[in-house]
Amino acid sequence: MLATGGDRKTDVKDALHVAQVALFRHDLRPVVQEDQTTILRLLTERRDDLVHERTRVLNRLHAVPRDPCPAEPPPACRPTRLPPC
Repeated sequence: MLATGGDRKTDVKDALHVAQVALFRHDLRPVVQEDQTTILRLLTERRDDLVHERTRVLNRLHAVPRDPCPAEPPPACRPTRLPPC
């Protein structure tokens, strides 16, 4: 059930199957509460990742040209009236 395909996955089905596996596996580590140092380290690493991602996105946005038609001359160079045909 944990694999993709066939029946659609749901959190309820996944939780049920994980619980069933946990009942029969005796070599799993017990869940323990993390100490404050570990929690703060994880939060700091997550914040650093978010800052790096924000910087990366901003740098990519700065690389995008502001003018959607860069081949078009700037407004100062455009004629005010079209020449007669």
